Amino acid sequence: MKNNIFLFSIFYFLFSIAVSKAQTVYISESTEISFFSKAPIEDIDAVNKMSTSIITLHNDSIAFKVPITGFVFKDGLMQRHFNSNYMESDKKGFENATLKGKINEDIDFKTDGEFKVTCTGTLKMHGVEQPRNFEGVFIVKEGKVNLTSKFKVLVADHKIKIPGDKVMNIGKEIEVSVSANYKLYVKP
Repeated sequence: MKNNIFLFSIFYFLFSIAVSKAQTVYISESTEISFFSKAPIEDIDAVNKMSTSIITLHNDSIAFKVPITGFVFKDGLMQRHFNSNYMESDKKGFENATLKGKINEDIDFKTDGEFKVTCTGTLKMHGVEQPRNFEGVFIVKEGKVNLTSKFKVLVADHKIKIPGDKVMNIGKEIEVSVSANYKLYVKP
């Protein structure tokens, strides 16, 4: 609990700095991250609705923070194994996955429309940072902004170890889906 409060405080502090320096900031109203793993023995999927995201327009930056323990599985035992055996979410530095990146295209968030974008950044998961490029779509409608994206993550890229007896249960490649709803942040 102390770690969550501490991490939230850091995120809020960084958010406050971003807001004070930027004219336009969008924060997620709701952010949903899900993943799907196809394997010969069983498919695995989970959803996380505890994630946060921020877009800072003056430098076209985008950031996500995804608490690993926020992933909910249909099977509670699978969820415990995911956190303790694979993601080791109780270890320092492994509690969250983060993405810090730059949106490569210029988007007018004041104009309704659908905008395909790419993002160049760093994905940190399981304590391992990897440079990544992502594709996504922003839909802007009446001042609200929605981002959707799908990408694949190789388990080996983030040094997530799969025991030999579980190789048939977990895919080597995980499909990640992102849906984030943003609104313009207005300083109180």
